[in-house]
Amino acid sequence: MKLNRKRLLTSICIGLFYFGPAAHAWYDLMFRLFPGTSLVSTLQKAVMGQMLFGPSFTCIFFASSLWQSGQFTLRNWWQKIQRDLPGAWLAGVGFWPLVDVVSFSFVPVAYIPLFVNLWSLVWTIYLSMVSNRSSPPPARAE
Repeated sequence: MKLNRKRLLTSICIGLFYFGPAAHAWYDLMFRLFPGTSLVSTLQKAVMGQMLFGPSFTCIFFASSLWQSGQFTLRNWWQKIQRDLPGAWLAGVGFWPLVDVVSFSFVPVAYIPLFVNLWSLVWTIYLSMVSNRSSPPPARAE
């Protein structure tokens, strides 16, 4: 297997310049809006993550995947979002709330980004598989 330098550089840039700062700002905001580690506060943070942060990150991930493969256009991106975001979001509903409950309830606030980033590695592998699977061939008119 040959190293894809473009994919590697793109992934590093997205992590450094988008996900890292966005996650840091997101967790700061969540703890300001919903302070504490009670069950209600934890569930509020988890719901917000599923409704806002998760879908926006997934859309950015899809855009980067299309760009890496040389297939990015707004139309292709929109089609990818329509086709793959609902399933990825649903999978995230089964994954991220568990991570959120553990992180918001038991992990010290200063270490939540590190804890979440470890689980994000698993999630990124899943998103890579979703994002890079082949599109169904266009229907032929007969």
